[in-house]
Amino acid sequence: MPLIGAEAAAASALAFLAASIASAYLADSVGLAISPLAILALSLAAAAATWRRLARERARDAPAAIGFWACLLVTFAWLLWRARPDFLPTGSGPDLAHHLSLIEYIDRHWRLPRDPSLYEYLGEMVDYTPGSHLLASLGGAWFRSDGLHAVFPVVAATVALKAGFVYLVARRVLPADAARTPFALTAVALLFLARVHFIGSFTEQSYLAQVVSELFAVAMWWALVVWDQAPSRLAALLFALAGVAAFLSWPVWVGPLMVVLAALALLHTDVPIGTRAQHVLIASGPIALAAAIHGSRHTGGFRMAGTGGFAIWPTPALLGWWLIALAAAGLIVCFASRRTWAVAILAAAIGLQAAALYVTAQSSGAAAPYLTLKMFYLAIYPLMVGAAVAIATLWRLVAGAVNLSAVRSTRLAWALAAAIAIAVARPLATAPRPRPVVTQAVLEAATWARSQAQPECIDYLTSDLYTAYWLHVAVYGQPRASGRAMNDETFDTRKSLERWILPAGLPIGVTDDFEGLPRDIRTNVDVLHRFGPAAVVKRRGPSSCAP
Repeated sequence: MPLIGAEAAAASALAFLAASIASAYLADSVGLAISPLAILALSLAAAAATWRRLARERARDAPAAIGFWACLLVTFAWLLWRARPDFLPTGSGPDLAHHLSLIEYIDRHWRLPRDPSLYEYLGEMVDYTPGSHLLASLGGAWFRSDGLHAVFPVVAATVALKAGFVYLVARRVLPADAARTPFALTAVALLFLARVHFIGSFTEQSYLAQVVSELFAVAMWWALVVWDQAPSRLAALLFALAGVAAFLSWPVWVGPLMVVLAALALLHTDVPIGTRAQHVLIASGPIALAAAIHGSRHTGGFRMAGTGGFAIWPTPALLGWWLIALAAAGLIVCFASRRTWAVAILAAAIGLQAAALYVTAQSSGAAAPYLTLKMFYLAIYPLMVGAAVAIATLWRLVAGAVNLSAVRSTRLAWALAAAIAIAVARPLATAPRPRPVVTQAVLEAATWARSQAQPECIDYLTSDLYTAYWLHVAVYGQPRASGRAMNDETFDTRKSLERWILPAGLPIGVTDDFEGLPRDIRTNVDVLHRFGPAAVVKRRGPSSCAP
């Protein structure tokens, strides 16, 4: 199948984002300051070169292009609508503060952390692969803002482009005589049924780096599907480009895609072994180089494989038995057809890595198989594409049994796709929006409070402990491994209220909801400044602070 215009556009956008990450990381690696304007010029050049190369051989397909842009624009618009009016990160948890603290560091210094003394402030983020953080800071600089305000739109854009790539993968693996566009759109619609893993991963759970890396992992998959249908150095190069960005964002996803690359290369016995070896080297060499550079500088990052943490279990109650059955049927169909082996092999490779990570977690004594559970966040993509393949296969059988004409079958396929999209969209439209721990009002209050006292003398009267933690480590840049951060009571909402009822505490406080404070506190503090619901307050009577 020849490349279509939508694929050329998607690959160009991929080249822009991947080049931004790779060039910024490379500049820092050789000791140069990261220059947002220089990175922008290089990234635009990479995107233009990709478009020019692919546009020469692209085939025009207006319905396919409309489907791609619909996936991208609708997903992006819906995500921004969910984050209104501040368009700041909507998730929660300590990971959010940790990611934002690294973004803040890049914003201030335009280099990555290397000094060992920074472990006290940034912890494991010193060794963390910084691709998503670089994108956020670069995006903020390009739009004359900062990384904090750019991170949600940037991540939302990667999710939208990822949806477009899923559509392109599904369209390529669907049978030639099927109504490809409506069934490919169905694959994207089904992703929203796994909303907790597809959208909640960053709108609620704050897995920002993981979600950005998912875009590049899915793009690697698309490049493999293109290569599988017509082996070429260009497809191998696109795989490498996406793979470097995937590794530098969150390296866990790279493993299964490398397995699929090796498997497809072995299966293509119709291609000379020397050609296959050359393509595999083109595809994997740059990724190996990126891994060697990062690994040699950040050996602490290898501890991630045995780490623990919180991740959502993919239970039938969460996904629904019928969706699980449909996805399972889809994988069986994909295993039965050579055209769809790239789908089946990816699902199997994800399962293989999940098993390996489970063994690693058990041997390291982790409380929960954290990274094993994380693998399901990637598994939803082959599962939903497989489900779309199953629906299309069943549809072809039914259409053939009742002797539908091709035109009528396509029209009814569009009607089925529309019905599925409506059924998926209805609960999404009424789903409650998460209450964000990061808001513009409390950010302005915390920033203004610095004019009244040093951060060491500012207390947190916030309704969520993670708001307090974010203010402490990301906004005020206080150490994570010493001082007040070592005392859990610093961020405990109930304890902070008690401190402001009792005398002789810190002199200045920041609250995200002044009217929600107990009456005993509201009537016994001086309000220095209001920022909507947020406020900066001053203690009456004696206070103490030893900065």
